[in-house]
Amino acid sequence: MKSKEGTYLESTTAKTHLVIHGEPVPAGRPRFNRNGHAYDPRRSRDYKRFFRQEAKMKYHGPILRDKALKVDVKVYRHVQRSISKVERGRRLRGEHRPIVKPDASNYLKLVEDALTGIVWEDDNLITDVSCHKYYSDEPRIEVTVTEAKEEK
Repeated sequence: MKSKEGTYLESTTAKTHLVIHGEPVPAGRPRFNRNGHAYDPRRSRDYKRFFRQEAKMKYHGPILRDKALKVDVKVYRHVQRSISKVERGRRLRGEHRPIVKPDASNYLKLVEDALTGIVWEDDNLITDVSCHKYYSDEPRIEVTVTEAKEEK
């Protein structure tokens, strides 16, 4: 889960764009100890920590607060090894998208939790959201944050 060269974050008053390189890991289902206390599974907890550290290093803007936010998440995951070269090409060109587990919503939840207190004050500020899954030879998660526009 080491960061590759090229991880970056741009920040302006209108838009924030964050790219975290490495194989994406979704938020896992909460586990419960004997006392009934909920906790994150180790794999998602470790990835969330990695994601937060990368975001802290790259994001130097103010914490967003008191504004409705629109968040767009793009998840790029490795192509499975057990497929033909033809199918691999289709997946890398975007002709075939990942319709396998994990769900896009699980990636989204991890991003929302990881960026709370770094990019936004609380994830309840997010009013509009989209999450997309793709295949790539460069696995990563890209997050774009803009101010949500009022619809008429």
